[in-house]
Amino acid sequence: MKRSIFAVALNHRSQIEKWSDDFQQSPYVKPPQTPIWFIKPRNTHRNNHDVISLPADHQTFIGATIGVVIKQKARKVSQSQAGQYIAGYVLANELSLVESSFYRPAIKAKCRDGFCPIGELTPIDDIRGLEITTEVNGTIEQVWSVADLQRDAFELIAALSDFATLQAGDIILLGTPQQRILVHPGDTVVIKAPGFTHLSNQFTDSLHPVEQPDGYPTFFALGLNYADHASELDFKAPEEPLIFLKSPNTITGDHSVSIRPDNLDYMHYEAELVVVIGKTARNVSVEQALDYVQGYTLCNDYAVRDYLENYYRPNLRVKSRDTLTPLLPKVIARSAVPDAQNLSLKTYVNGELRQSGNTRDMVFDVPFLIAYLSEFMTLQPGDMIATGTPKGLSDVQPGDEVVVEIEGVGRLTNYVVSEQHYEESLK
Repeated sequence: MKRSIFAVALNHRSQIEKWSDDFQQSPYVKPPQTPIWFIKPRNTHRNNHDVISLPADHQTFIGATIGVVIKQKARKVSQSQAGQYIAGYVLANELSLVESSFYRPAIKAKCRDGFCPIGELTPIDDIRGLEITTEVNGTIEQVWSVADLQRDAFELIAALSDFATLQAGDIILLGTPQQRILVHPGDTVVIKAPGFTHLSNQFTDSLHPVEQPDGYPTFFALGLNYADHASELDFKAPEEPLIFLKSPNTITGDHSVSIRPDNLDYMHYEAELVVVIGKTARNVSVEQALDYVQGYTLCNDYAVRDYLENYYRPNLRVKSRDTLTPLLPKVIARSAVPDAQNLSLKTYVNGELRQSGNTRDMVFDVPFLIAYLSEFMTLQPGDMIATGTPKGLSDVQPGDEVVVEIEGVGRLTNYVVSEQHYEESLK
């Protein structure tokens, strides 16, 4: 079943208390003002009673939580209306490696294979005061109450649906306490709550291949992957890929419209080469990486800089808004692009050249990115990697025609519209 699983960090009062001093220091400066969203991609999805492999070289921690399941398409839902869009709730285990910072998306900590087992849907109406219990090998290790969450399910549905259209079956995980429980190979973890079927999973150190679940293809994106773009934003080039995920609601096609939210200062385009995975890839070497590429396409990865906070940047409010990722549907076969690291990229706004670069200036090239990702997660056919953008950003306004093109790959046209105009067109 195709579905998106969204999760929110720092939504339990114990986490806010733990990080309160850090939030006053650089790079944070102040506590988060909005929910800190991230995505659990399809390779993490597992079911009740599935056996889950643990990474041998890292400690893994349990994150017992509860998720709200969306009943029907939800867009710009108010908090008072949110209950109408709830099909019920599920128990979940939002596994993670240890995190020492909330400044960057923690894809290596949270997006490993099997790191999100989900329980059975329970059509319960009221979870206020619900207690969630975690047992490890029959011993109770943790009990916590939903009452201690910073924002409840209704608030989170309203906040997320304000910029991302949710679909039936989508899940929002509501958060975990600061205290997490270390899990070991051989452990059986059972998560319980009154009225819910137990969620039980066994853990192993075996790395035997498992069939990856169906779901939406994962769309990876790169931040600061061109050194000139990093310097343009007064950052140094990253020492490790800055990878984040984009949700399906943001993807549109050629000759589509993209919404510029009203009352903001700066929204910019990003011309990006997109790599399309052609076959299952796990622990792929740099030398073999291109064998797993089906081909290439391109996208325009718009960003709304007004909404950038120094928490899990770039936040979904910046990059995963409805319509903000026009994607050319045509995929050019790998054999037709002999050197993906020597392609010119250009962006035109109303016919004026605004951005020009070359893929040879990537900080991390295509083979490296495939090898890097496949080291800790399984890439599946249809997954895509948007590889970053060169310098040359500028603001775009409603009425602008934006064209991005990549040599030998294609040309993508998009039109910027105001939020007010878009809303009126839906009536």
